[in-house]
Amino acid sequence: MKKLFYATLISILVFNSTIAQKPLNKDSDSSKHTYLTGRFHGGIVIPHHTNMMYFIEEYSGGIEVNYGRSIFSTENWQSYFNYPEIGIGLYYGTFGNKDIYGSGYALFPYINYKLYRSPRLSIHNKVSMGLGYATKPFNEENNTYNNVFSSHLNVYIGLALLMDYRISDRLSIALSTSLTHLSNGAARKPNHGINTLTASLGTKYHFNKALTPVLTKRKAPDSNTQELFVVGSIGRNQSTPYNETLYWNASLSANYLFHLNKKRAIGIGFDQFYSQSAPYTWEAYKNSDENIEFSSRHYLFNGLFGSYNVFLGKTTLFMNLGVYLHTNIKPPQPLYPRLGIRYKITNHFIANFSLKASFFRSEFMEFGIGYRIENPFKKR
Repeated sequence: MKKLFYATLISILVFNSTIAQKPLNKDSDSSKHTYLTGRFHGGIVIPHHTNMMYFIEEYSGGIEVNYGRSIFSTENWQSYFNYPEIGIGLYYGTFGNKDIYGSGYALFPYINYKLYRSPRLSIHNKVSMGLGYATKPFNEENNTYNNVFSSHLNVYIGLALLMDYRISDRLSIALSTSLTHLSNGAARKPNHGINTLTASLGTKYHFNKALTPVLTKRKAPDSNTQELFVVGSIGRNQSTPYNETLYWNASLSANYLFHLNKKRAIGIGFDQFYSQSAPYTWEAYKNSDENIEFSSRHYLFNGLFGSYNVFLGKTTLFMNLGVYLHTNIKPPQPLYPRLGIRYKITNHFIANFSLKASFFRSEFMEFGIGYRIENPFKKR
């Protein structure tokens, strides 16, 4: 691990010295600051399930490389968020027991929100979400002790507190404390997920030699825009670890948004769900007769929700909290949360990824496509 880390740092420095001799046209505008960051992580796996305490034998370690950019311009939407760093990252980490939990990889977009910034010192909190890959998932024949994830493909979520200090025109020392989560959103079971808490040390290369500008955060302009979204999504999941059947889940959602400003919006909406797995996973049927039969009416249920939306250019982060209006089986709770990301493909069409849950338990992930109408009731 250390050899790989040192090799990564050497590669970055060699790359840096090479490109430093060439004109950096893409960052010739002083408002654009681009970075390449390498970090070495060390820490622990958090044993949030009792049986994990018996199997964790080692510390967690990892390597992370980020490529990001900040645009210090009042003409850009980043000015509403105090000029964050936005980029893409690659992560490799271990989970405390290579024989049972293996190791993981992740590829993810991220955003670093500013907490404090001076020309040389920057403190940020980082939010990232992307795709993860686990090398040794649960296997009924040869890896039954791994109950944290049961598929190679997973969702990666990361939260971090970062501090960078500029020591030269091109380099900063990069420190961080990070919490990461890897799970598959109940697409396969078992799916308790795995959490790591690490500290890191690394270097950050600045393509732009100029010191970091310190600008006043720009207030997001008010907006009276209203939007109507209709989104259809689909996904599959597994009900129990020893039932290998993958069940279909689908939803049709209508959401009406009221913009508070160019940065945020609130909304109200209606969900219609079709979930073949719900009767097998909801608490009402845990102790039911094994011979019970379900029909289509058990798979259909709907709800009313409120939503909170944050706009990051063409990307929207949303958090919904809904209440079931009608079900033919009793849900675990009367409320359900839903978290997701929308991306504006065109002015009308959007891509959607979301996770439906029962409070702290994932139910299913879904991918979809939607249609957007701006100010649908405004006179043309």
